[in-house]
Amino acid sequence: MSDKKRSSLELYRLKQNIRELEAKKSFTQSTSLVTLYIPPGTQLSDISAKLRDELGTATNIKDKNTGKAVSEALRSILSRMQYLKNGENGLAIYAGITDDTQKLEYHAIVPPEAITIKDYVCDSYFHVDHLKSMIADKDELGIIVIDRGGATFATIRGKSLNIIMHKDSFVPGKHNKGGQSAGRIERGIEILAKEFYSKMALMANKLFLEDYQVSAIVVGGPAMSKDNFLQHPSLDYRLREKIYKVYDVGYTGVQGIRELLVRAEDDLHDYGLIKERGLFQKFLEELSKDSGKAIYGEGPVRKALEHSAIDVLLFSEGIEIVHVKIECSSCGKQFLEATTKPDIPLLETKIKGTSCPNCKANSLAIVSQQLLIEEFEKLAIETGATIEVISTGHEDGLTLLNTFTGIAALLRFPINW
Repeated sequence: MSDKKRSSLELYRLKQNIRELEAKKSFTQSTSLVTLYIPPGTQLSDISAKLRDELGTATNIKDKNTGKAVSEALRSILSRMQYLKNGENGLAIYAGITDDTQKLEYHAIVPPEAITIKDYVCDSYFHVDHLKSMIADKDELGIIVIDRGGATFATIRGKSLNIIMHKDSFVPGKHNKGGQSAGRIERGIEILAKEFYSKMALMANKLFLEDYQVSAIVVGGPAMSKDNFLQHPSLDYRLREKIYKVYDVGYTGVQGIRELLVRAEDDLHDYGLIKERGLFQKFLEELSKDSGKAIYGEGPVRKALEHSAIDVLLFSEGIEIVHVKIECSSCGKQFLEATTKPDIPLLETKIKGTSCPNCKANSLAIVSQQLLIEEFEKLAIETGATIEVISTGHEDGLTLLNTFTGIAALLRFPINW
């Protein structure tokens, strides 16, 4: 399955899994964590035979604790091998005793692209670079917006917008005064404009042929300005070949980039940023119309999900809320508390020294935990809603997180609050 076929929620979950695996280290800091990459088409029976050979070798490891840990990891993989299926993209398997839980962990991941290496590694950490390279945004789009007054250069990679630079031209506007010198002044202005387009063409050559390896370029600007720029002889033919589309845009700077992205929405739908901006702009439009079909905040969104009213739920990747269920083993009273995944160990330490508010016994413990996005996903599946995970790598994504709590939704119909 390719990246493009995976939903933003699936890719978000995969990125989270990779990030968590990357942070894990072996319990004894020894080379006892097993990483296994299985390419598609590989017989799992052959892999099992190799692992049994490695199991026999593990007994000869000089450090007995390391040998035991490697053996346990290999046995955990072998015990599950008969239930695995090696599909069109292969498998990535990770097993071992980590410092997080000091218990044996096992993780099997179906990658987003076909695995191209066959590898077995024992190390003090899990090897995830091959998986990370699959989810990295590979295609970079160059953007140029230009007029006589200035030029702005930017790139889009996946869901991230990077404004590289803006250059003002300081070319005077059209000269409207009459008199004998009017023609001379106008010719001087045109010379300055041509010099500016020449400099910007050379700048574009450097940026998009040397500094940034873009796969395509889109250009925006007023009709005459962008045409004069594109026709300038200083523009490298290799850069011309990368130009995908040209749009009429009235501004440069960030405002010009925004206008270009709106105009390019249908042509650039494969870029995640374009899709996300379209959804967020629709949310803002419904909000400004006060149509009742745009809401934000955890409480309103949860209620709307329960009423089957949500069409698309926008969830910021910057939110890592976990709802933790705490139970008193003495009286059975349960409590819910919101935290973040990295802060769960701190919460566990805190409740060990806290008495139950109900029976005063010192017997509180965490019995379950669930990410907020997982709660919403379950409700979304039940009600036919779509979840789009919105990146914080662009202005609209940051606005969703910082201004609208990171959780918003477009509704099928307004509901009464």
